[in-house]
Amino acid sequence: MFFKKRKYTKQFKILAISDTDILEKFSIEQLRTMFKDIDFIMSAGDVSNHYLDYLFTALGKDLIYVNGNHVYGVNHDISFCKNIDGKVLEYKGLKILGLDGSKKYSHGVHQYTEKEMTNKIMRNLFNLGFGHLDIVLSHSPPRHINDKEDITHQGFEIFHKVIKTFKPKLWLHGHIHLSSHHQNIETKVEDTRVINVYGYKIIEFKK
Repeated sequence: MFFKKRKYTKQFKILAISDTDILEKFSIEQLRTMFKDIDFIMSAGDVSNHYLDYLFTALGKDLIYVNGNHVYGVNHDISFCKNIDGKVLEYKGLKILGLDGSKKYSHGVHQYTEKEMTNKIMRNLFNLGFGHLDIVLSHSPPRHINDKEDITHQGFEIFHKVIKTFKPKLWLHGHIHLSSHHQNIETKVEDTRVINVYGYKIIEFKK
C-alpha cells in the first residue's frame, strides 16, 4: 500500500515595522502581551536605533533590518541585530534578501540612482545564488507598486527583475507614509505579496 508523502509547512508570524517609532509608547509588559506569539522582527528602515534596541530587548526576539534614507541614533549600538543590506540571510529555513535606502534626491547616505541600485544588486548575485527567495526586505518599494511620483518616494525599476528572477513570496517595504498604521497597502505582483509595513504590521507567512 502506498501513502502520499506528507508535506510539512513552516508557519511564521512576523512583526514588521518602519518609518515611525510608534510602539515606543507601550511598556515592555504591554509589548510582551501584544506580541507574545511572534517569531521574529523585521524593520524596513527610518526608525531609530534606540527603538530597535527597545523592541529587541522587550520582546527577546531576533531583529532583522535594513536602513532607510534616514538613520536616527546612528551611534547607538545595535550590533546584536542583523543588518542584511546587500546580503542574503539564511534564517529559520528562510532565504531573505535585504536592500536599504531610497531613490537619490540629495547628497545624503543610503540614497541610490536606478543605476546604482542595479549595480548594488548585480554585485551581490553570488550571494543570491540559484533558486527562489522567500522574503525581500527593502526600504523602498518596486517602481509603480505602492510608491509615489515625486522623486523622493519613487520605487526602483530593478526590483521588478528581482521579483521575476527570484520569485519571493513576500516583499516588505516602508518609505511611503500612510495616514496611520491601521491602513493596509498590499499589492500582488505575480506570486509576490508586496506590503507597506508603515508603523507596524503582523505578517503571517507560510513556507
